Amino acid sequence: MKETFQNIVQLPIWRRKRTLVGLWLLMVIVSVVIHLHHFNNFLIFKYSFWHALHQLNLYVHYPDEYGDLYHYGPLFSMIIAPFAVIPNIWVAVFLWHLALAWFLWWAIQNSTLPKKNLVFMIWFTAHEMLNALGMSQFNVATVAMIVLTYSAIHRNKEVWAAFWIVLGTLVKIYGIVGLAFFFFIRSKWKFSLWMVFWTIVLIALPMPFFGADYIAGQYVEWFKSLAEKGQENMLSDFQNISLLGIIRKIGYACTAGLHSYWSVYMREAQVDTDNFWIATWSDLWILIPCFIYSALPWLRFKQYKSHSFQLMTVALVLMITNIFSTGAENSSYVISMVGVGIWYIAVPWKRSRLDLALLIFCFILTSLSPTDIFPAHLRTYWIRAFSLKSLPVVLIWAKLVWEMCTRDYLNSNPIEKET
Repeated sequence: MKETFQNIVQLPIWRRKRTLVGLWLLMVIVSVVIHLHHFNNFLIFKYSFWHALHQLNLYVHYPDEYGDLYHYGPLFSMIIAPFAVIPNIWVAVFLWHLALAWFLWWAIQNSTLPKKNLVFMIWFTAHEMLNALGMSQFNVATVAMIVLTYSAIHRNKEVWAAFWIVLGTLVKIYGIVGLAFFFFIRSKWKFSLWMVFWTIVLIALPMPFFGADYIAGQYVEWFKSLAEKGQENMLSDFQNISLLGIIRKIGYACTAGLHSYWSVYMREAQVDTDNFWIATWSDLWILIPCFIYSALPWLRFKQYKSHSFQLMTVALVLMITNIFSTGAENSSYVISMVGVGIWYIAVPWKRSRLDLALLIFCFILTSLSPTDIFPAHLRTYWIRAFSLKSLPVVLIWAKLVWEMCTRDYLNSNPIEKET
């Protein structure tokens, strides 16, 4: 049975470019078909352009147009413009999803991973990309920009590294994590000057179209909305899918009672604001030690020369983008799944059975938990309610940091010869 499975997996058809392109295109088509009745996120994006055009506040409720609030930077209203002006919603959404999928495809193909590993990355991330596309989310482009940031740094293209960091930051803050690769940059002064240049250019870019005073004011409103959103996410049913969320939600359930928590989670009851996990508990008690632990690999200066070690920092950054963020949601895990894929394939040693088990566990619980392969009660009242989608990524993050602190990436490093 094992040999039969291996023979099937090794068939050339799975590695052919047309198969991979077909898979990616299928994800785009399915993402549109299964969500034809629910394009709320795309409507939020679309109307950001029209609101900016009419000098309206981007960060207030527009219940007649869409639910929820807009939380992206003012620059995004220009990026979405070509899709916002398309009158047919189906066509607009399809082209938006296609553009996002192509962008991630291009980022993976132009990454510094060995070519033989790109096929694995395409297959491994396809379903999580579908999860993100199903909500029309920009997270697909976010992970592409982070990967492109490192690729540009590795190839000494500081101008493009700075561009992707600034663009990602001004659109959805997450792009700022690209600064974690700063220590791998050869010409740091050149990179810093390009950062200043692109910040000025991209902040000013929408001003001729929407007005300088308006754009400046919207940046102020954006920062206010992000601060407010952080408070709202604590026990959110669809957000705070992170290590922070696991701890806070389990803590609240243990102290207030499981059924009381479920009532809050299902929005049938108000949060007990006097509860310890709301009134007193601070995420900093977890964030500070975890960030110190995550930063330990940066003390291994000699390992900086290793391409594998650098790729592990990319994987590390992609994982912590979600597991330490109260804004992490189901669709944002396409970012961390790319990181998990890099963690598994970009090391100079053969991965163990434990590593393979963690990879499979991550794919099943992180990527497949929102699907119907999990019973509805388990999926809704346990996995989603307690942010367990993030658990496998947390475990892999902990192992990755330990590896980066203890393993030698410099010697016998075959990945160096692949790039």
